[in-house]
Amino acid sequence: MRILLLAMLLCCATLVAAQELRPWSGGAPPPLALQDVDGRLHRLEDYRGKVVLINFWATWCEPCREEMPSMNRLRASLAGQPFEVLAVNLGESEARIRRFVEQVPLEFTVLLDRDSSTAKAWRARVLPMSFLVGADGRIRYSVVGEIDWTQGRVRSAIQEMLPRTATQPRAGLSASFR
Repeated sequence: MRILLLAMLLCCATLVAAQELRPWSGGAPPPLALQDVDGRLHRLEDYRGKVVLINFWATWCEPCREEMPSMNRLRASLAGQPFEVLAVNLGESEARIRRFVEQVPLEFTVLLDRDSSTAKAWRARVLPMSFLVGADGRIRYSVVGEIDWTQGRVRSAIQEMLPRTATQPRAGLSASFR
């Protein structure tokens, strides 16, 4: 009975922890150079100057599928801002991914990690796993597990990471505090 209770508590703790942005040391990310479903090469360094959400996922992963609509909504809400979403699929066929995208339209770039070597380099051992990379090209946050990307605190953290011009105040600050 104690073992069952302990296992249930551990599962609940894991679920609670999975829904938090975890600050990262700001370290440089591992390389990322992958093709999208149309064969175009995408390199992380090509997105320098933008905040990039990198999400490792698979079609068979239920939490991965459940969080994708919130990534679509986040991307749409930040339209016109220097923000991109790169969804890195682990080792599945293009045909399977295309079938999935027909059922769940994605408004962001899907990349193919055919041999899962990129996921290994990023230490994405659990799916979904996500990283927020700042405009400076450094990892700022990670998320293990599913998260609602439209939550206020998540959105605020992303908005704080967006590069600003001299005339743009930070979110929540009046112009007099710039």
